[in-house]
Amino acid sequence: MPLPDLMTSLLALDDSILDADQVENLIKFCPTKEEMDLLKVSVEFSGYDGDKENLGKCEQFFLELMEVPRVESKLRVLSFKIQFRSQVGELKNSLNVINSASEEVRSSVKLKRIMQTILSLGNALNQGTTRD
Repeated sequence: MPLPDLMTSLLALDDSILDADQVENLIKFCPTKEEMDLLKVSVEFSGYDGDKENLGKCEQFFLELMEVPRVESKLRVLSFKIQFRSQVGELKNSLNVINSASEEVRSSVKLKRIMQTILSLGNALNQGTTRD
């Protein structure tokens, strides 16, 4: 994917271009403030205003990232956005299992009969004793 397209999708928080692993890798390799400052000073000091294509891929990548405000925060938001749908799906499945289990417990005739038997047995065992 061309670097400008990557930056455009990042600015738009477009989750159709990158997957979660790619975004996590971008976060990992995101330049620190010190690295960006160093590159900025290097470019300004050398007076380089030529074609970015003459720079190495890493330098091109860093220069493009420098133009995106709060790039690491945007990458983290994009990562969350990508993972959110799958997490919601997993939670829905878990809640459906819990709802089904609770409905089974509530509607179980056999469980109701067992609980009534246990209550009757407990009442019979406690008959004649007083509570303190």
